[in-house]
Amino acid sequence: MKRFLKSIILAAVLAPLMSHATPIVVTDVSQLDFTGNFEYAVNFHGTGTQTVGDATFTNVDEFGAGLPSGVSLSGFNRDYNWSINLGADSSNNALENVLNTLIWSSGLNPGEIDVAVRQGATYRLQLLFGEGCCSTRNFDVDVETSLLNEQVIGTSTGGSIWTSSRTQGYAMVLDFIATDSILDIDLSRARSGDTNYHISGFTVERIPEPATLLLFSLSLIGLTFAQRRKA
Repeated sequence: MKRFLKSIILAAVLAPLMSHATPIVVTDVSQLDFTGNFEYAVNFHGTGTQTVGDATFTNVDEFGAGLPSGVSLSGFNRDYNWSINLGADSSNNALENVLNTLIWSSGLNPGEIDVAVRQGATYRLQLLFGEGCCSTRNFDVDVETSLLNEQVIGTSTGGSIWTSSRTQGYAMVLDFIATDSILDIDLSRARSGDTNYHISGFTVERIPEPATLLLFSLSLIGLTFAQRRKA
């Protein structure tokens, strides 16, 4: 029992600081987190209302029209649609509608997304991508300069392999503690190949700080022992 309770405590403390910067291949909505307190959920070039779990997406065009308060956008100048199909249930349908649409740039300047956050708070960022065209895609994704640095280089070696597929998407997931009031997300053209960076959407979820989770876990342990004594 003690070993089991210790595992619960460690999982509760460490979980918010785990991340998957290398893109996840998404074939089902269950692979991502859509339960919690979402301060932002943005669908680029989207239409209609897409709701996945607790996240209701706001539609934003390539020039930033429709942006929710606290988010700014620059460097994008194109939009496009894929035809991605994940599954038949409503949540997968909503997520595939987000992955179906994207904004991108044919210019040389980086694309920048700035998101207002509270310094010292803990967040989970999910960057959402679809790829229905090219297996030689080549661009860089950076968050806060050093929190996430990922090069998407298609079928080349040394980076994340993206394939053209209408039955999957990609996501980069990052848990972090905000060190200032602005979360900076940069997409930029990399080296040879199709270097037009693109993005379909993102979510920013406020998650409990490790100390809060630890106290919660300890309270559960106390309750468990109290119940055992009564029994």
